[in-house]
Order: sequence, then structure tokens, then C-alpha cells
Amino acid sequence: MKKIVLAALIFVAFCGISYAQSIQTGISGGYLNVEANNKDENGFYAGLYIEAPLSNSFALKPSLLYGNVSDNNLLYFPVVLKYYLLSNLSVQAGPQATYIFDIPNSDFKDRLGLDLSIGAGLKLLKDFTVSLDYGFKIAKNSETFQSSDFNSLMIGLSLDL
Repeated sequence: MKKIVLAALIFVAFCGISYAQSIQTGISGGYLNVEANNKDENGFYAGLYIEAPLSNSFALKPSLLYGNVSDNNLLYFPVVLKYYLLSNLSVQAGPQATYIFDIPNSDFKDRLGLDLSIGAGLKLLKDFTVSLDYGFKIAKNSETFQSSDFNSLMIGLSLDL
């Protein structure tokens, strides 16, 4: 069942992308807060994104983001579906993979996490968007995702290129 749903989502995404009139690329960055083991740590994130319109109201937005919190290096890969409430106001949600680089003596699977990313964005000018995103850990207490049991808050600015 999972494979069928995944195949259907990929098919819809590619059909929408081929129909899309303009695929937008850009850079984003800002403040990063990570909450792990009842402790908050602050840092920054920066990265790249692609936004592909699927219709007048929906867009698919995968991103690749680097984060640094208390000398820990993180990699985020959210793939969210955006819904435009207004031409300059959007909400988004989707899966997000996380990877922690700085865990000694651990396997790849122990550094990997799975989140649900939700957020909102407000386009201020033609090419600038302020965004707020929160990643909820959805694979808590899992043997596979033991080391990456944390939630992330990102507040940032995006620039369309």
C-alpha cells in the first residue's frame, strides 16, 4: 500500500511539474532552534530550494538545508506541498529527512531522522519571503532513529533567484 501511495504521489508531482509554467529556484537561511532531551539549542540554517507550481494554488517545494547548532552539523531535506491562501501567503506541510553528521561510533541509520514539517510563508516583496517552519519528529523511540530524536524550528528569509 505504501508503495502505491508513494508511486501515485511521484506521478502527480511529475505531471504537475511538467505542466508547471515556471519553476522557481532560490536560497534561504535564518535562525534554527533544536529542542532535544528537554534542552533548547540555537544556531543557523542555510540552503537551496526549488518550487514547482502544480496549479494556481499548489506547489511542490523540495529543499536541501544545512544547519549548525552548538557545533553539531545537520542536514535537512524537506519535501513540502505548499498551498497559497492568497497570492503572497502560503501554508505548507510534508515529510522531512534529517541527518546528523557529528555522532561518533554510529551507523548511517542512527544518524537519520524522519519529521513532519509544517510551516507558513509571507512574500514581502517580489523575490523575498519570510517563513516559519517546524519539524515534528514522527519516528520517536524508534531503533532506527535513536540519535536524531529532536524537533526543529526554523525562522528565515528566502530569496528567489
